[in-house]
Amino acid sequence: MKLIKLLIVCYLSLISLYGEAKTIRSGDYQIAIAPTSQWIIPQPLASIGLNKDKSPIHYRMVGRQERFTANSNEYYQDFAATALNQEGVKELSKIELTFNPEFEKLTLHTLEVERKSSWQDRLDSAKIDVIHQEQELSSDLFNGLATAVIVLKDVRVGDTVRYQYTIEGRNPVYGEEFGSTYPMGWEIAVDKLHLRIVNASDKPFYIQENKIGKPTTSDSVHGQIYEWNLSNVGKYKYEEGIPASYLWAPVIFVSSTGSWAEVNRWALAHYHFAEQRSKLLQDYIDEVTKEYSTKTEQIAEFIRFVQQDVRYFGIEIGQNSHIPHSPNTVFERRYGDCKDKASLLIALFDAIDVKSSPALVNSERGEALNERQASPMLFNHVINYFSYDGTPYFIDATNNHQAVGLNAITQPDFGFALVLDEKTQSLTAMPKADIKVDRVEIEQHYVSSNYESPVDLYITTKYLGHEADYMRYQLASVSHSEIEQHYLNYYAKFYRDIQLATPTQVTDIKNESNELILSEHYRIGDFWQPQNQTLNFGLFASYVKNYVELPKVIHRSQPLALPSMVTVEQTLKVSMPENIDYQISEHDKQISSKGIDYRSTEAYINGQFVRRHKLVIDEKTLSTKESKDFIDALREIDDDLYYSGGVTGDFSQPINPGIEYLQQQLGSEGAQ
Repeated sequence: MKLIKLLIVCYLSLISLYGEAKTIRSGDYQIAIAPTSQWIIPQPLASIGLNKDKSPIHYRMVGRQERFTANSNEYYQDFAATALNQEGVKELSKIELTFNPEFEKLTLHTLEVERKSSWQDRLDSAKIDVIHQEQELSSDLFNGLATAVIVLKDVRVGDTVRYQYTIEGRNPVYGEEFGSTYPMGWEIAVDKLHLRIVNASDKPFYIQENKIGKPTTSDSVHGQIYEWNLSNVGKYKYEEGIPASYLWAPVIFVSSTGSWAEVNRWALAHYHFAEQRSKLLQDYIDEVTKEYSTKTEQIAEFIRFVQQDVRYFGIEIGQNSHIPHSPNTVFERRYGDCKDKASLLIALFDAIDVKSSPALVNSERGEALNERQASPMLFNHVINYFSYDGTPYFIDATNNHQAVGLNAITQPDFGFALVLDEKTQSLTAMPKADIKVDRVEIEQHYVSSNYESPVDLYITTKYLGHEADYMRYQLASVSHSEIEQHYLNYYAKFYRDIQLATPTQVTDIKNESNELILSEHYRIGDFWQPQNQTLNFGLFASYVKNYVELPKVIHRSQPLALPSMVTVEQTLKVSMPENIDYQISEHDKQISSKGIDYRSTEAYINGQFVRRHKLVIDEKTLSTKESKDFIDALREIDDDLYYSGGVTGDFSQPINPGIEYLQQQLGSEGAQ
């Protein structure tokens, strides 16, 4: 239902309503009911087509018209759909229209229901409320959006619901700049798809089409018109697992900026503050420069402070959705969003003569920014860029789970960044993840004193680089006991009789190194599985398994996003009760394809069996053709992660006292 809601909330279009305008008030908010503006050209509905998919809703019209003027936008939408079952009735009976009351006005034009070829006006009978709904508050973002919730009475199977509305206004932060993105296809079919764009500004107009063709163009008293009119638009396939930046359906991008240099000039002005540093801020700077003698140490402390001591919380209302608060304000509040943190870090660096620049990025679709028409609207995050001792650094000041120190801190990889600087002309490619740094190393050591007693399992997991950052994030919101229960229950999937032997230890090394070490100790009562004169045991490289899960869509026609660029090494050791003649595989296993390399080896020395697994993922995305070989490799790797072994003989006598017994003996001898 995600796409259905997206269509209802976001992509609609028109029809005229004649009569007097009126206002509906709800709490602190209001919306208008009025006729359409004169620049809008109403579109007739197409005859209802055949719903071949037997889906709950048949989409008859998705229409959008938008007009750009010197300092405002008018976004007009028209939507019509037919309910084919009770699920469709449920979806179409409630309409949600979201707008920003700080600078936008919502006007509802028509609300109609067609039943048996007869149209009924439902504006008067509908229940309309405007609520304050902070959908991003759970992510510590307060954006001040309001939602008009419209509930229709008496909608039945077979009814067509149609409504039109306009949202007028532009965030003043953009000034004369504008731009938008218009999807032209979804996972559903649409009888009629209409898009009409009117440029009534003095700015040039840049259009980037994707698989949809050129518009028809014309001139009118309302501006220059660009129009697309499509009929019987089929559904497009969306395959789970595609890169976020991949355009799986046609999209039209429009913008008033022709280059990234223009976007840079627009954005750069928002990060200039004329005010002097406050006494509180200056006192902190003096304290740091006194305590840390070198500039390298001072840089590291400033980054640590902004990341960890300034809480992430954004009040992004009006212009502050894009313009940061002043460094003095952010320092005194001790909270701010990405822009605020970036501006504070710039001010701190400036105090020690280190030039830092804000860098605009898209945290989801940044890999494809260089393929898009330049626009201020393409960014959703701000980080910092600076160069020190000849080394460039990108720092995400919102990441409060990083190590401390320039040698240990990891750099984000959002694809491309627009570094705001007077000389910037283009995007900057960000550094790729380093699989030599971003690693996970696991050692699982099974120690068996005899064939009847429980086996001790010691697990040491070392996370490095980005993997350490991510693990800190995972552990930050859970208690120590929750961590222990999580891992105990995880291993209980493989060993029914397993108990926690000693408390789990977490060692976090954040200063001049970036490591997090998890140490676990369990006792397994059913490690040895008797069968006739043989005791069998099983091993499983469980951590490697996390990276070789098959994608949900196997037969792919679209690219595949890989889980992460990383190196994982998992070593499984079994210390036997005695040194026996144990047979091992004499051949190493190697499985490779584009994006992945896997190796496993076996060894047996002096009563200890060792199985090593090494997995390297060195690509972020694969083409459709490459993904087929990759998926085949995943299957092969998965088969190699499971190991079954066994020993044969008389198992009635204890042989190896085990590690704990030896430690006790050594301790008692030392006491004597």
